[in-house]
Amino acid sequence: MREACDGVGRRLVLLGMKLVFIDETGDRKFKDYLGICVATMDSRSYPLLKRQSLEILQNAGWDPAKEFKGSFLFSASKGATDVEVEARVEAASELLDLNASDKKSRLRFAYTEMTSTHKATDYLAVVPKLLSNSKVISKAPKGAGKNLVAVACDDRDDVNPSDLHEAVRPVLEEKGYVLLERVMQAVSAPESVGLMYADLVAYLLGRIATISNDAELFEGLDQEQLESSGKIRKLRSSNILIEKIKKLEIL
Repeated sequence: MREACDGVGRRLVLLGMKLVFIDETGDRKFKDYLGICVATMDSRSYPLLKRQSLEILQNAGWDPAKEFKGSFLFSASKGATDVEVEARVEAASELLDLNASDKKSRLRFAYTEMTSTHKATDYLAVVPKLLSNSKVISKAPKGAGKNLVAVACDDRDDVNPSDLHEAVRPVLEEKGYVLLERVMQAVSAPESVGLMYADLVAYLLGRIATISNDAELFEGLDQEQLESSGKIRKLRSSNILIEKIKKLEIL
């Protein structure tokens, strides 16, 4: 049975199934902020990306039992607490370097943000709109099996799995895709690297947006104070990391 399953898996990879990962971010200070990131890739790129990503985290000394999240990036008290912030940022830099190869982008990202007082409702409304955008996912390619798509979203307690599936399914079917089973609400784990990338990019773009627009943060600060501000350093690091993304659409 294992050999049969492995054979199916290999055939799916060779067929080039589309993989879609979706995660969101908020902000502690600006509680109405909602940012949603979609990461897409071809299944043929996934095995190498996953293997290399896990190696980067292992080399950084990251505890393999703990997931690597954007919200852990600048806080040494979260996640693998024995890994210093500088090492976390370096690991994130190496991870984002993997988003592109010499010939083509392995991962494509799209991000949108909004002010939301009803996050679950807006999430269900915006995710299908993101997937309907041709810059996020084009029409399904021709050829046997090439129109297969798998969608994984980070688990949300306030979003019903059936509602999410029914919101996403028609959009992808209209583009000619066939969903692999159902839209999956996956609980993030150390090896869920697709969701890790969507989470990391969402977090960085969310920090760039919220810190840049926080007028109170910059009021009355001289150059020395700006240089020593933890949030300013976080903003600077976030910008440097996002510049590594080869394919990113801000919608």
